[in-house]
Order: sequence, then C-alpha cells, then structure tokens
Amino acid sequence: MVRSQVGINTTNPRSTLDINGDLTIRNELKVGGTATTAGIPGSDKYLLVSQGPNMAPQWKASKVGFYEAGEYRIIESRFTTDQVGINFGNVSPGDGVATSTTGETLTQASPKWTEIPGLATNFNISNADNRVNLNFQTGIEMSDVGTLDSQFVRFVCGIFVDNILVSLRSDQINGVYGKGNKNQSIFTLNYIIQNLAVGSHVAKVGCRRITSSNNGYHFAIGRTTTDGTQVANNFMLGSILKFNTHEKVIVNN
Repeated sequence: MVRSQVGINTTNPRSTLDINGDLTIRNELKVGGTATTAGIPGSDKYLLVSQGPNMAPQWKASKVGFYEAGEYRIIESRFTTDQVGINFGNVSPGDGVATSTTGETLTQASPKWTEIPGLATNFNISNADNRVNLNFQTGIEMSDVGTLDSQFVRFVCGIFVDNILVSLRSDQINGVYGKGNKNQSIFTLNYIIQNLAVGSHVAKVGCRRITSSNNGYHFAIGRTTTDGTQVANNFMLGSILKFNTHEKVIVNN
C-alpha cells in the first residue's frame, strides 16, 4: 500500500490533501464516511461542526435561525420584576384626569404619574431600523365593597421611554357584590415602538388612579392594599416588564 500527500499549488503539503487556493464543490460534501460507506451529505441549512482533533466533523442543525437581508431579528430580550408596586391608599378617589396622551412625562406635575420603582430597564439600540416590543403585566387589588353594587376604581398605566410616555391603557377593577373580601384582577399592556434612535435608552412604567365610584376604597397596583384581611401577597400581585429588541438584518457584500 502506498501512502502519500497531495498538494495543489504547493510543493509542501501539510495534510493528505492540501489546497493552496479556492475550492469549488459542485455537488454534495459528505463527511463521516468509512472504507465501505460514502458518508453523510447533511440536510438543508445544517452546519458542519468540528468535533476536535482526529475526529470527523458532523452535520448539526443550527439552534439560531438563518436571517435574510430585510428581515428583523431579536438582538436583545430582557425582563425585570417588582413586588414593591404602588399603594394608592384610600385618601383620594383619584386625580380626576380622565385621559392621558403620549408625550406626557413621568415627572410632570399634572396629571401626576407614579413610577413602579423596580421595573426601570436600560437597553441599547445599534440600528436605526428597529422594533421594540414591550410587555407589562401586573396584579391589581381594591377593598371589599360589601353589599354595594357597581363599585369600581378606574386607573391607567403607561410605558415610558426616556421618561416620555409612549404607550398607555386605561382600565378599571370592579368590586364583586357580596364577595366578603378584597378584589383582584390582572392588567396587561403590550406595545411595539418603531425606529428608536441609536443609543442608550431607559424603559419605565408609571400608573395613576383616575377615579372611584365611592370614596374610601383602598387601591394598589403590583402589591396588596393595606386594609382588611390579606387574601393575596405581593409575590402574587407583582409586576413584570419584558421587552424584545428587533433590528433589521443588514448583509454586507
């Protein structure tokens, strides 16, 4: 048996086949073969992965999707949680301001927003063509309404980017007649921001109590109220802010 090394464009081959130049393959590339088998050509969109020295490489499915120019891909995904929440108490039925508009600030005097303290999240944008998907969810609690019918607390929560309101949703929690204990509900807000400026940003959540059907009802967001028998806890009513940052794929030729 004769063993030799073959060199193409080299007189000093360093392996069984040493090509000093481009390689064009017009059909299948098969790996893992033996003296009696031709090897495996792999499947569509599989990657050829090294298994280390003296080991044949293997075809493996990519755990990351393949993206084409013009598509959007997630470059960052993050979430923050909070169990401190906001306790609005029962001193005021609300600020009486029925509506808000995007562009309001988290620090303005009226209407006055209260931040959920632990949800502030820093994130970066590197491509001006982007989409940021924000999801906020929290628990709500109000006092027992006893045998009074049609009782409620109306409120609004919003997402702020760099202290500017970009998304909001108003809602109300309705007291259950004759329930005999406090009332709870879930609040969710989803929003997609398009084409944020390149650079660093901060996402925050703020809420306000708008009005109530009667004075004296305790109301809290992301935590329990302080009145009556506790039938939930701050863990059960805690808040979460999650976001995915998508940027447009750029393929450099």
